[in-house]
Amino acid sequence: MSKMLWVALPLLAAAAWLAWLASRRRLPSRHALNVGSSLLLLAYVATTAGLGIFWVANQQLPVFDWHYLFGYATVLLLALHLVFNWPIVWRWLTRWRTAATPRAATPIVGTRRGAIGLLGVLMAGGAAYFLGLRHGRSDLQVQWPAPDAAALPADAAGRSTAFTLVERYHAFSSQSRTAAVLRAPGVDWGQPPVPFKRYPKALRIELPAPGTAPGKAFDGVALAAVLWHTAGVSETRGPLKLRTSPSSGALFSTELYVAVRAVAGIAPGLWHYDAFGHALEQLDERSLPDALFGAPGEPALADAAALVVATAVFRRSGHKYRDRTYRYVLADLGHALENLYVAAQAAAAQTHFVKRFDEARCAATLQLDEAEEGVLALLALRPAPLGPPAASGLAGIAGTSTVPAAGWLIPPPPRELDSRLGVTGAMHAATSLRAAQPQDTPAAPPPPPTAAAAPALLPLPQEAPTGENMLARIAARRSLRRYANTPLTLGALSGVLAAMAATPMLLQPQTLHIDLVVNAVVGLPPGAYRYEPLEHALRPLRANLVLREEARAVALSQDVIGDAAVVFVLAIDLAALRTDPVGPARAYRHALLHAGCVGERIYLEAGARGLGVCAVGAFYDDEAARLVASDPSREWIVHFAALGVPA
Repeated sequence: MSKMLWVALPLLAAAAWLAWLASRRRLPSRHALNVGSSLLLLAYVATTAGLGIFWVANQQLPVFDWHYLFGYATVLLLALHLVFNWPIVWRWLTRWRTAATPRAATPIVGTRRGAIGLLGVLMAGGAAYFLGLRHGRSDLQVQWPAPDAAALPADAAGRSTAFTLVERYHAFSSQSRTAAVLRAPGVDWGQPPVPFKRYPKALRIELPAPGTAPGKAFDGVALAAVLWHTAGVSETRGPLKLRTSPSSGALFSTELYVAVRAVAGIAPGLWHYDAFGHALEQLDERSLPDALFGAPGEPALADAAALVVATAVFRRSGHKYRDRTYRYVLADLGHALENLYVAAQAAAAQTHFVKRFDEARCAATLQLDEAEEGVLALLALRPAPLGPPAASGLAGIAGTSTVPAAGWLIPPPPRELDSRLGVTGAMHAATSLRAAQPQDTPAAPPPPPTAAAAPALLPLPQEAPTGENMLARIAARRSLRRYANTPLTLGALSGVLAAMAATPMLLQPQTLHIDLVVNAVVGLPPGAYRYEPLEHALRPLRANLVLREEARAVALSQDVIGDAAVVFVLAIDLAALRTDPVGPARAYRHALLHAGCVGERIYLEAGARGLGVCAVGAFYDDEAARLVASDPSREWIVHFAALGVPA
């Protein structure tokens, strides 16, 4: 609303001036109205053109889209309009100086004034382009070991080096109200690549239709159901293909590859999942050993029926989100992995998330250009044992695999990663590992429990997650951006929070905090709270405060946040991150993946209760910390999600 007020201020001033003249019965002439409206038009068009040129030069807008080509033509027409009409405008503006001066300017004077106007427009456009191109440019400089150093051992020094880059990257990619003007991205991302990857020469098998329910055995039908519910196309809206898991900007950077080993109905080998056609494309007909996927000796893979490799095509998201891309693609993949876990559980399979594997070896096996498409996750699907189902929870990726005996190295990034994708490529390298010779690497101790804060806990009513018909919920999931002015029940909020806590854990306990801004919940005062899962209770952070408009402003004035009954704010605890046994840099990747998993569980549980959800990745990081009384030196805000009753 404040932005609209500032934009409309000249028009409001003109309206007030006309009202004042009308009150004195001195309405302006038609000529005066024509000149005045022309001046306003020139001001608005010039401002629009200047901002457009600035953002194009700043690499925040595609240079050759039709919209901007028309904008450049508008600037040219504006210059011509000023040349032809400037003498008339000038005479009207200076009419008060002397009535005795001849009103008609000489042709020479009129020509000079027109030329000055044209030169002014060109200079203003050039200045906007120069400022957008150069003003405040502050590329993040990545200081890695000398090229002759093969790798850094994953000891305290190596971990510290990688995590220093993570800290600098997180600060660099954080949004604020001044960041857009104070720096420009250092990568020309170009036009986005195609939304679906295809291997046209590969052997192709069509998978059973998405509506085919899996049976009691993990076979080809079950694998097809898992893949579709993870990344399949669930709806088509014109040219837009919507997926079963949400994605920032509907850009869907995730690609899935499957190494089939023992799945009835599908030949062993390496396959790519074609999400658009719901089919598998064969890349290799051999059953490849674990070592080729960068996980030698990983026990979770020993009896796996299939391995799933998840990657991200960085440029799909990068052309829009720039230096924040790595954060977006990990959160998006986290949403998809939560669906994979839920779908596999329904398809009589267990999911095991491999925490340590060699991304370079895996990328080489898949024949990927690691600078453009990075391997982000490796998972094993194993037939579930007979008997009662395992307890829900990311413990259940209880299956988060044990760490093998092999040592691990933190690698310097290949030269091409820095040059092509800048900090995105560097961050992917910093959070990657390389397999080394066996060595004993003691795990860091878990962080000590934090002391209880002064405010008393507010117990929540016991409300178990629904857990019913989750495959249908995945198929019907959509982000909802409009909410009714209806408060939530405390029981519904309690059930959603309980489901969030039951998400399989990719991290040490207490690494990811769940905060919430309560705007409209029956029986709960508005304010900011922290959810304590062990006690299933809320700890007040900013009690008895109406934070609706503050939350809206923090999320770049998005109405979906301001109108929500509850806004979830997920934060990473840095102390827990630094002591994670896999290393803090790798744990940063896992934390963003886990935040996406928790965000997806909000979708599924809320959808089962008839509520609407919308995940939001765009927010001002510094203001988000103040919103929930968080200390940025101790915690990083990484995810927002709105919850409300559908309008």
